[in-house]
Amino acid sequence: MASKTAAFSQSIQSYLTYTKMPWGQLFYATAWHQIDRFLEEAGQSILDIGCGFGITSSEYARRENQVTGIDPTPEMIEIAKQSAADHRMTIDYRVSTLQEELALPGRYDWIFCHNVLEYVEEPGDLLKRIGSKQNERGYLSLIAHNPVGKVMKKAVILKDPEEALHGLESDREYSSVIQTDITTYPYERLQQWLQEAGYEVLDRCGIHNIYGYIADNEIKHKEEWHRQAVKLELELGRLSPYRDIAVFTHLIARKKS
Repeated sequence: MASKTAAFSQSIQSYLTYTKMPWGQLFYATAWHQIDRFLEEAGQSILDIGCGFGITSSEYARRENQVTGIDPTPEMIEIAKQSAADHRMTIDYRVSTLQEELALPGRYDWIFCHNVLEYVEEPGDLLKRIGSKQNERGYLSLIAHNPVGKVMKKAVILKDPEEALHGLESDREYSSVIQTDITTYPYERLQQWLQEAGYEVLDRCGIHNIYGYIADNEIKHKEEWHRQAVKLELELGRLSPYRDIAVFTHLIARKKS
C-alpha cells in the first residue's frame, strides 16, 4: 500500500484536475444522488475512508452530519483541511489508514469506501474490518471500478479490439489519473465479500453508465448538454443493462443485526 500512497502523492495535480472536470463533477453528483435514497436524515456519524481531497466529506458535513475523513496521503489531507477551514466546516480529517482507525473507539452510522478496494491487497479482509467499525444496521457506500468498463473503454474509446480482448483475461487495469495499476472486481465478487463481512446489499447502481464512453470531451464542457447528461445518468444508474456496463459499480449495503 505504501507504493500506492506514493502514486497518489505524485499525481495530486492530475487527480485534483479530474475532480474539477465535468466528468469528475458528474461522478460525485451521481454517487451522492444514489446515497441520498438511503441517507435522508442529518446528524449521521460518517467515516469517509480514502477521503482524498474531502469532496464527499464536505458535502455531507455541509448537510449537518458528523464526518471523519481518513486518507494515508498527507498532501490530500492538507488540501481537505484547508477547504474545510475556508468553508468554516468542522470535519475530523486525519492522515491515517483503516488499520490505525480500528485501534480507536467508536462506530459509525455510515461508512464511505469509494475507489479504495482497487488499491489494497486483501479487499475482502478490508471489508470485514470496515464492518467492525459499523453500527448495527448501519450503511456502507461502496464504489469500485467495474471490470466491464475496462473492456468497454478499450474497445469504444481507444478503438483497440486487441487490448479489449486482453482485458477480458485480466483483472488488472492502469489508472491514467493516479498513474498506477489497479485491480478490478466484478459485482458478484463484491457481493460475496460484503455478505462474508456481515452486510446485505440493498442497491446496485452504476456511475458513468453511458457518459464514460463518450469520447468527445469538448461537448461535456457545454453547460446545457452537461445538465441533460447528468439527468440521463441519474435515470440510468439503477437500470440494467446500463448499470452493468458502467465504468464504476456502486453498492449500498446495510450491516445485518
